[in-house]
Amino acid sequence: MAVKSDLISNLDGSLTLVSAQDDRALKKVSDLNNNDKFHTAHTKYKGDSAFSHKVASIPMIVVEKMMRDKVWGNQERMREWLNHPDNAPWRTTKGKV
Repeated sequence: MAVKSDLISNLDGSLTLVSAQDDRALKKVSDLNNNDKFHTAHTKYKGDSAFSHKVASIPMIVVEKMMRDKVWGNQERMREWLNHPDNAPWRTTKGKV
């Protein structure tokens, strides 16, 4: 599930970093998360007191984008991101964070 990155030299002399991850790897993570969501004992978020409670499994290519968007490392933005319906494939629990 490695991320492949290429550095492209543009005509104006600037550089562009392009990253990609195999769609099959993304689908596999999504399927595993869906399985966790419906077949584990931890189907609801337990709150801040359960630090070891897994709420998501996010592929590296998505983490890379979250870092660029300044979501990764910001607790409030991360909570909003995790609770957004578009990001449901990366959640391993039902409910909201």
